[in-house]
Amino acid sequence: MRLADGSILYFGLAGLLVLGQRFSDSGQAYMEQFAQFKEANNRNYIRAHDELRSYKAYEENHQIVDAHNKDYDSGRSSFRLAVNTLADMSTESYLKGFLRLLRSTPISASDNMADMVGATLMDNVPDSLDWRKKGFATPSYNQQSCGSCYAFSIAQSIEGQVFKRTGKILSLSEQQIVDCSISHGNQGCTGGSLRNTLRYLQATGGLMRSIDYKYASKKGACQFVSELAVVNVTSWAILPANDENAIQAAVAHIGPVAVSINATPKTFQLYSDGIYDDVTCSSTSVNHAMLLIGYDKDYWILKNWWGEKWGESGYMRIRKGINLCGIANYAAYAIV
Repeated sequence: MRLADGSILYFGLAGLLVLGQRFSDSGQAYMEQFAQFKEANNRNYIRAHDELRSYKAYEENHQIVDAHNKDYDSGRSSFRLAVNTLADMSTESYLKGFLRLLRSTPISASDNMADMVGATLMDNVPDSLDWRKKGFATPSYNQQSCGSCYAFSIAQSIEGQVFKRTGKILSLSEQQIVDCSISHGNQGCTGGSLRNTLRYLQATGGLMRSIDYKYASKKGACQFVSELAVVNVTSWAILPANDENAIQAAVAHIGPVAVSINATPKTFQLYSDGIYDDVTCSSTSVNHAMLLIGYDKDYWILKNWWGEKWGESGYMRIRKGINLCGIANYAAYAIV
């Protein structure tokens, strides 16, 4: 609504934008685009100040995207950003809502160091590989408001092994892991670790199908039924830390592997396409888990759990060979 003095009142922000303030053309454009963003992403803010806070984050993120993509267009960056489904989240809300991977404790005597990276296997690793092209093309999943990246990463790494052996895609239950692995140190939707998840699956032995134990995006009571388990996890292994050659060999000979990663940077949150190579993405600590499903000479291919509107239809390519974002800090797989 335009007032007599030329100022604009946006009822969508519940009157929290000060009356009488004149918006620049760019500010008005952001407001209009934010309205479109809300509709496209089914956003309904319960409280007015939540909507205002989300709008401010959206505007700031939009400016970051625009500035970065100018660098991409001029050849100064190898990847693009987008005003994606996470664009209305501040750094604080993004970290709290999506990056809940717990630290996998250092290797102990009870852990299994992978012994599959011997000379023979290392000498027979293809230069490039994409498990999607081999037929392991699963839907783009969305963990939603549940910090369950650890569950998706391990469940789908097991699905990859099943596919490698049988040629069939068997959708396994992430919700079982969310609900039932509390006994091994995970915390449901407030976080979990790859190691705790693998220890739980080895102790439990089985994992149910997702159709029998559907994803709910919230923690519930454990409803595992051993008679309905369709895979048996006999053991698990971690790969040598900071060894990307070992990870490449594992992806080639074992199948997709779960990896931990630092997803903190704004450029990660707003990633669109291209080879991600933000050198400010530290390898010191990690806070998210993804599935490594392939590689080429210069990059890794990762699957994320933030829906098809993030990245390259739910996937990401990231610079290979420099442990960017700590991708080689902790990589693991189950043995089925």
